[in-house]
Amino acid sequence: MKENLSIEQRFLQVFHLLISSARIHQDNNKVLTFSTKQFLNIIKDLTSDSNEVLLIFTGGGFYLQEEKIVFSGHSAIFVDSMLQFFEKRNLSALKFYNTIQQVPVTHVTSFARILNQAAKHKDPPAWLEKQIEKNEFTWVEHLQVTQISLKGEGKSEINFEEDTPPDAEETAGDKKSTKREKSPGEADNLENSKMHNALQTYGYAVLSLQEVSSKISSNKRVGIKKPMRLVQNIIDMVMDDSHMLKGLSTIRDYDDYTYTHSINVAILSICLGHAISLSKSSLETLGLCALFHDLGKIDVPIEVLNKPGKLSDIEFQVMKKHSIDSVRRIIKLQTSRAKKGSIMLPPFEHHLKLDLSGYPKTPRNKSVSLYGRIIAIADVFDAITAHRVYRKEPISPDRALGFMLELSGKDFDPILLKVFINMIGVYPVGTLLQLDNDEIGLVAKYTGEPEDDKELWVQMLKPMSDGDFGKGELISLGVLDPKSGTYNHPIVKSLHPATYGIQPAKFIM
Repeated sequence: MKENLSIEQRFLQVFHLLISSARIHQDNNKVLTFSTKQFLNIIKDLTSDSNEVLLIFTGGGFYLQEEKIVFSGHSAIFVDSMLQFFEKRNLSALKFYNTIQQVPVTHVTSFARILNQAAKHKDPPAWLEKQIEKNEFTWVEHLQVTQISLKGEGKSEINFEEDTPPDAEETAGDKKSTKREKSPGEADNLENSKMHNALQTYGYAVLSLQEVSSKISSNKRVGIKKPMRLVQNIIDMVMDDSHMLKGLSTIRDYDDYTYTHSINVAILSICLGHAISLSKSSLETLGLCALFHDLGKIDVPIEVLNKPGKLSDIEFQVMKKHSIDSVRRIIKLQTSRAKKGSIMLPPFEHHLKLDLSGYPKTPRNKSVSLYGRIIAIADVFDAITAHRVYRKEPISPDRALGFMLELSGKDFDPILLKVFINMIGVYPVGTLLQLDNDEIGLVAKYTGEPEDDKELWVQMLKPMSDGDFGKGELISLGVLDPKSGTYNHPIVKSLHPATYGIQPAKFIM
């Protein structure tokens, strides 16, 4: 059941969505525009009785307008994400003035990007304040801890007592459906809401994995409550609209490759598990296995993990230990023995290969488990389509499928691989296509039921004067003609988005 959120909780949720969408989207993207407008609207609501909104981060929690933001259930996801976001940047408080309503929308999105970039600087608060001054953002300021006097120190009027959150209207993200036909505007809002939820889940997944890895590396106690919650959210979205998640799985963050790879593998594995009708509880186990399949890579030296060029025999032996190390790390997680027992085997198996010729070498002759076979397909597909320092040329998604087909029956389960290819299409979402008129576009989605011919939709890209690309039309290439092997609009060739420095999710989400 969807929980109601207080206006304080909704502010934090909308702020989180703005930051998440600004991280991967261009200014003209409708998701980012929608997020920014939602942020401005809630500030307008909050400043109806005052001229400012004060968000304070202290003591591992948030206070908005002198009210502690109490959270539970689904709201804990975006709150946890924002807690880590503020902590990583050492931010104390942000004050927004109602004059924000008079500034261009692009100024607000620029501020969101500056917040994201602050983490890369030695003194994030100082850098942020300089950027605010440099850009003349007079409608916002960052306050240092010394500028906030808490009640009890004799200086503050802020009351830091926990209150039960008041009843609030239901959020726009409510998944309840109606039988009436939706207007175009309602359909757009519904799609935007789904995109927001997907972006929120992905951003939280990255932060959650980073937190798990950091705690493990520091030999701290680590539970699986947060990872389990995000896996459940991924499952809900796959069941509701899997093409959103497939679009998210095209995200390539070179600085955080280990994390985005694990998340992409989890998404693709859950999608494949759903395609073969696994139960929700089975999908939860599969999702956790996929999320933790490379956990052992935190034990691989960074110079080996990110080495440009071929690994030496000794370095490859070190790399191959990560499957066993993943199991070793999972054993130390703070959860029940039964839960740990259910998620250890697939991470151990994901490089074994179907014929057991892979690694780690084992005397076993038992076939690889179903989850292990699923994760192996998702892992290899995401890995070989990623642009990495040691790979001279990235492999386009459709060529990757062709390569994997050649290994069907040896490395991969042929039936599962066939389902996987049918699930993501001949040209997977995120593939860059060059059409016969020399224009290029990204595969955005397929429409149609799995048993029917699927219609291929391409997001066309327009070259900009600065060498970047903008969004063009979303066009349909029709369905694949089995006789000619072509679509209504001929495709000359496929390309990898990295060839043009394109992040697919910026254009298709």
